[in-house]
Amino acid sequence: MAVFILVSHVLAALVVGFMPALPWWGKGLLLVLIAVSLRYYWRLHISRVAPNAVQEARFYQVDNALVRTAAAGFFARLDDSSFLHPWGCVLNWRTLNGKLYSLIVMPDSVPPDVLRCVRVRVKFSPADVPEK
Repeated sequence: MAVFILVSHVLAALVVGFMPALPWWGKGLLLVLIAVSLRYYWRLHISRVAPNAVQEARFYQVDNALVRTAAAGFFARLDDSSFLHPWGCVLNWRTLNGKLYSLIVMPDSVPPDVLRCVRVRVKFSPADVPEK
């Protein structure tokens, strides 16, 4: 994940560097914005020190989980915008007040049985979770 974030931002900076019609101050402004974006997403998804970075999520009921960030802990539900792929999962948590928090889970970062349970919870709606 760290490599992806770093490479994508470096490629964006290279594209900006090779834009011939852009003045030097425009290139500088875009490079500053790319650097700010790199710092934000690095703190949010890699080092997880940003105040809104999800550090832990525990399922308590079929549709409810306790999500802990650097700033606080709160109850949230998995949002319908969560994304499943064999190479990773993006878990979007929606709080009661409507704020959205994201957690990116790579397949090699959790045990296989835990990843399987997370995929089942994301794939099926709370009413459709199969019985054991």
